[in-house]
Amino acid sequence: MNRLPRLLPLLLPVLLLTVACTAVDYRSPRFTELTEGHRTVAVLPFEMVFSGKAPPGLTGPQIAHIEEGESLAFQTSLYLRLLNQAGKGRIGIEIQPVEQTRRILGDHRIGVRESWGMETEDLARILGVDAVVRTRVEKTRYLSDLASFGIDVGAHVLEEILHDGDGDVHHGLPWGLTRTHDIFADGSLLSGRDGDLLWRVAVYRETDWSRPANDVIEGLTKKLARKFPYQS
Repeated sequence: MNRLPRLLPLLLPVLLLTVACTAVDYRSPRFTELTEGHRTVAVLPFEMVFSGKAPPGLTGPQIAHIEEGESLAFQTSLYLRLLNQAGKGRIGIEIQPVEQTRRILGDHRIGVRESWGMETEDLARILGVDAVVRTRVEKTRYLSDLASFGIDVGAHVLEEILHDGDGDVHHGLPWGLTRTHDIFADGSLLSGRDGDLLWRVAVYRETDWSRPANDVIEGLTKKLARKFPYQS
């Protein structure tokens, strides 16, 4: 007797969960050859892409300020995740301190947003590293509390995000969005010599926006760091 039809109701939630958590994971078949001699990798500021409905009242400069703050928070979180793995002997390469990365970029008058559009080879040369990690995050709302990363986006900005025009506090899903994959991260490790793709992982994630920003950020960067190459 074919028991599959009877099992489908039990299997369907598992199958849907598997689809929801699917991540593209690529590693160059020539990874060992292409990374021979690599010593240092830099984690670049994340490129932030907003695809939802903007909160009412936010100005262009305020939005730019929030996105750049989020970019640095994601960068810090991934750096700390990778540093933790390196400290446990799981990654056999040096991760450039994120403070050093930012200082060097600042010394060359390269802002967070400017770094998103620069050539990989130019950034690697300026930073003095063998490869860089570039990540693009697309999400459906702005994060409201970045204080845990030492980033201040301003109380007046947070008020605009957390409240609507009538003064009501937003809870749960933002501004009538449906619960689908509402955050997506595409991380790539690129050769500093020629910009060649060495490794890539793409993660779709459903997010509870009522959670603190650090939970949302760290939950995503944990997935990215888990697959990072240069395993020792």
